[in-house]
Amino acid sequence: MDRSPWSGKQLRRLGERLRDGGPPPSIGPDYDQVRLHYSGVAAEVQEQINALDWRHLLGHREFEVTSRAKTIDTVREKLQRDRATPLSHIQDIAGVRFEAEMSLTQQQAVAETIARRFSAEPGEVLHDLRSTPHSGYRAVHVWLRLPQRVEVQVRTHLQGAWANLYEEAADHFGRHIRYGRMPDDPDAARLVREFQRLALQNILELEVHRDELFLTELQNDDASRHRPISTFTANASPSSRGREDAQIEARFQTLRSSEQLVIDRLERFRDDLRRIARLEGGLS
Repeated sequence: MDRSPWSGKQLRRLGERLRDGGPPPSIGPDYDQVRLHYSGVAAEVQEQINALDWRHLLGHREFEVTSRAKTIDTVREKLQRDRATPLSHIQDIAGVRFEAEMSLTQQQAVAETIARRFSAEPGEVLHDLRSTPHSGYRAVHVWLRLPQRVEVQVRTHLQGAWANLYEEAADHFGRHIRYGRMPDDPDAARLVREFQRLALQNILELEVHRDELFLTELQNDDASRHRPISTFTANASPSSRGREDAQIEARFQTLRSSEQLVIDRLERFRDDLRRIARLEGGLS
């Protein structure tokens, strides 16, 4: 992966102009050029992650890998929030997302696999936002340096659905809701609080339950592999293992039904968000 075509000094000057609202420097790039470069970096990381064989971790479940580079507005906001951070030190100008229906254990394994794919030590580059969520946002982030900085966000399907809708809420109510500040409007503040509670209680409980089922399934598979041949008979009807598998599958089906209820609730949140936005004239 190629290094940045610009020096750290050039990027620092551009960042200062973006932060303070001035025109780009006469020597060096403007942000459109920087964003195009980082889009290419993110796309290359996306391609390499897509090329990995994920069946050993996820089976035949579908996964989605996407990439993007930050817009000038979100970069400016970040520079203004932390005035001491130079442009080239922003971790997520190049961003990649990995989402799949998976357990918390699988999510951790995916993040560690991505870190190792890029020759990074997981303990040094993984940032677990599940135990310390930001305003309800939960995920595992992988901070890479290739040599440009790239952030890979690894999310379960429920974490991803929640985060995407919360971004829509932040676009309307103000991006400050991502950092703990509530909207001034009482109805909007109520909606945001309920939305955060959904992540920190309902989704968290479902993910813990899914992880317990996943680990039970793993234990049963391991026990089966080490069970003596003599314990299996051709006339077993039904086998203990078969009953256990059926019970686990039934519990997974119940779990998926509960997860669908959460997804339906997120859709109702979207309807409420757009209703409030229409009343305020903020969205068509």
